[in-house]
Amino acid sequence: MRPGVDEFDVIQSLSKMLPSPPPEVLVPIGDDCAVLRLGGTEWVAAADMLVSGHHFEGWATPEDVGYKAVAVNVSDVAAMGGTPRFVLVSGGAPDPETALRCMRGVIKACDELGVYPLGGDTTRADSLTVDVSILGELSAPPLLRSGARPGDLLAVTGELGASAAGLLALQGGERVPERLVRKHLRPEPRVETGLAAARLGVHAAIDLSDGLASDVRRICERSGVGCNIGLERLPVADDTRRLAGKMGHDPQKLAATGGEDYELLLAAPERTLEALGEESGVPITVVGEVTAEGVVFLRGGRLVDDLSGWDHFSDPASEGTRGPSSERWKE
Repeated sequence: MRPGVDEFDVIQSLSKMLPSPPPEVLVPIGDDCAVLRLGGTEWVAAADMLVSGHHFEGWATPEDVGYKAVAVNVSDVAAMGGTPRFVLVSGGAPDPETALRCMRGVIKACDELGVYPLGGDTTRADSLTVDVSILGELSAPPLLRSGARPGDLLAVTGELGASAAGLLALQGGERVPERLVRKHLRPEPRVETGLAAARLGVHAAIDLSDGLASDVRRICERSGVGCNIGLERLPVADDTRRLAGKMGHDPQKLAATGGEDYELLLAAPERTLEALGEESGVPITVVGEVTAEGVVFLRGGRLVDDLSGWDHFSDPASEGTRGPSSERWKE
């Protein structure tokens, strides 16, 4: 790939190759999922891939990889306000036992997350690779990236930085605290919160796969708006702060750029976010506001530059091993 070309240049080039969508496609590329109308029902569809050496290393068991491959796709459906229903899973592994172990993780995730595995394909490969496609069902208008409006508040569910801290622990050979390691290896998609957000009329949403610093830009680009984000407002747990500091990382910057939290970033009026917190029972933290233009990160009133998330065509040797994006040719 020529210098200066990143993942989003590739996505934009692929987007230009596609024909006009048929009438069944209500929302084509550009969101966490495509939206289809089939037989009087609206569905969302997405796919994500995990590749050994790029998304994970030997510290992730095949069962972990299979589980996570399903979970990150379920998170895409959650970000659209849908109910996950069916998956197709394909993968390659160097031996049958590794393939079976990975599929055990897939089946466990399907059982815990309420999805039915329809089948897929397996083959021999030099390293473990898993690709999952998902269908989810909509019962309310989908949450899109394009609905944010100046004056909306920006809020996140749960906590940020825990998965990135877990990855640091794994890369450093530290298995404690186990909670953070599990946050990285076995994410918990916010399905019920996404369903409630769609019912309550949240204006825009995205799941935080590549990091807040990258994913908030996608909402702003699709909505034609800007934003102000306060780093001191990010919800970072105490164990995340301690581990980040121990390993030489700024906890707030880690929370903004680390990614793979699979929490939801939401744009909505204050009253809607308050209602969502009450209905879902999940912590909802306001981290910023939607503005007319410009993406601005602040700490203590001062501008913070050079915050960005994960590029899937980066070199893992220099960037660190990371999990999958929710980018389904979306930009």
